[in-house]
Amino acid sequence: MSAARRSASSTDRFKAAASSRRRDAETGQAPERGKTARRSKPVRITVDLDPADYRQMKRLVDALADGTDIPTLAHSVMWRALLHLAADDEQLLERVAEQILADRDEY
Repeated sequence: MSAARRSASSTDRFKAAASSRRRDAETGQAPERGKTARRSKPVRITVDLDPADYRQMKRLVDALADGTDIPTLAHSVMWRALLHLAADDEQLLERVAEQILADRDEY
């Protein structure tokens, strides 16, 4: 198949894909591209910590578990709490930015 024929057919394939999209129950229209539902599944991230940072994180999580009387506290609970606190606290966010700049050479 030639390149010209392949590119001409891609337009047809996009049209076919668009026409096969799920239609809105009320309007009968397919949603515009980029206007579909937002992601609802959690997004997994991975963080590589050096052994000293990992030990520090473990100590912090263990102290939080003791302080909150939660027998087993997942590391992700601490990270989510810190994320929410930083989002709501301008001064904390500034301190985090300063720490990032100070540690910049290590990354």
